[in-house]
Amino acid sequence: MGEREVKIKIALCGEGGVGKTSLATVFVGAGFNPKMRLTVGVQHFFKDAQSEGRKIRVTIWDLGGEHRFRFLAPTFLRGARGLIFVFDVTREDTFLSLPRWLEIARSVVGDVPRLLVGNKVDLEELRVVPKEAAEDYARREGFIGYVEASARLNLNVKEIFTLIVKEIVKGDLVWLE
Repeated sequence: MGEREVKIKIALCGEGGVGKTSLATVFVGAGFNPKMRLTVGVQHFFKDAQSEGRKIRVTIWDLGGEHRFRFLAPTFLRGARGLIFVFDVTREDTFLSLPRWLEIARSVVGDVPRLLVGNKVDLEELRVVPKEAAEDYARREGFIGYVEASARLNLNVKEIFTLIVKEIVKGDLVWLE
């Protein structure tokens, strides 16, 4: 069986506290932890998929979003084949910081597929970033799309990772349990 395994690195970008780690932990099946602490440094998550007979090993790199970890960004991003930019729909500052993250990412990995995610839509009554503003930003900056999600409710979490990986492998995708 000469099945070749394809390895894909996906990097999560965005400010601290937007829910990057929660999205990744929910996606890999570890569930939502309301007591999740801010990520210190870098965390890795793994999930396997299959696309047209090939095994796909997806590694999700999660960088702490606090400013003190920003110096790690170039090393962290190197080799990423796809990027997921996450902001918190209840915190405008996390949306306004996206251009800085995008600039760093473009300088390191160029124009790889990237997806914009507005997280924490379960807190709709606290929303300050309109969906239209995020959709407009995603369109203007060449993102493959914009998805609203909630790690807490497991809303659109699988879809986020499916969209970006399908764009990278250019084919259908089945997640392996």
